[in-house]
Amino acid sequence: MSSIFDVIKKRRSIRRFQRKTVEDEKIRQILNAAIWAPSAGNLQPWVFIAVREQKSIEKIKVMSPGIFDIPAAIIVVCRDMKIAEKAGNPELSIFDIAMASQNMLLMAYELGLGSCPVKSFNQKAIQVLLDLPEHIAPELLVTLGYPAEEPSPRERRDEVIFFEKYG
Repeated sequence: MSSIFDVIKKRRSIRRFQRKTVEDEKIRQILNAAIWAPSAGNLQPWVFIAVREQKSIEKIKVMSPGIFDIPAAIIVVCRDMKIAEKAGNPELSIFDIAMASQNMLLMAYELGLGSCPVKSFNQKAIQVLLDLPEHIAPELLVTLGYPAEEPSPRERRDEVIFFEKYG
């Protein structure tokens, strides 16, 4: 078992995948990690759609210039806008789904899978393809699969940490 800091440092966005199916149990574990993310007011405004059928994945890829290869699965991360509006500040729910998505990415890595968050996609087309009601807004795609690449870590800026005040 890896330490959490090792997982955080080693996880990379994987854009090339092996032609291998991801086990349903691993997808369930990834989704379970997502629902344990922090949520403002515990509203949990998220909805997750796991897409595993090859034809559906190929259709999503056509609508998503940010997907470079055919992943084994795609998790469509959505916001339930009816729930999000209960907080009085629906934009706050973006943070909730971002934290849920980060949990997914870290869990995928821990399970030996590659993942990549993708924001460049046609939201309306995804909404139609997945029969989402108007109040369920697709916000992010998380591609999943067994990695066919091992990208090196990129440099991190270290002049961003301050104590007590800036500078």
